[in-house]
Amino acid sequence: ADVVDQFQIPAEEKSVSLSATLEPGWVTSADRTQVERMISNLLSNAVKYTPKGGKVHVRVGRDREDGWIRLELEDNGVGIPAENLPHIFDRFYRVRNAQTNYTQGLGLGLSFVVWIVSAHDGTIHVESKPGEGSRFIVRLPAAMASQETVPEPATTSI
Repeated sequence: ADVVDQFQIPAEEKSVSLSATLEPGWVTSADRTQVERMISNLLSNAVKYTPKGGKVHVRVGRDREDGWIRLELEDNGVGIPAENLPHIFDRFYRVRNAQTNYTQGLGLGLSFVVWIVSAHDGTIHVESKPGEGSRFIVRLPAAMASQETVPEPATTSI
């Protein structure tokens, strides 16, 4: 929720609707700074590549498979062509087309994301169609939560 809140102003500046659904009670054993960096990179890209009037939504909760937490970040931005999908997590790789040529970046963000996910024994998957947007799905191992660490329920529309 904190990372999503940090992107409210950039989203508003682009007239992009940013919302989150956070299912309570799910905990993972992770480096908080690195996981926040992972979410920040994904959100930064989603806001950057979603046009005015678009939507970005973050969902966190239980995965269909027991023992995993699922983070989904979905946008209705420019999307990624199928031929680029196998390379988007490579360092310095950038999708080059008319919609992305004028967007600044070094092509490092998603390589950091995949490294952070891997370092936490997780998985990442992307689904995307040009002109329709992208969905990034991160799965991290769930950890047992004590009553003291269970966060309050949160559904945020920012």
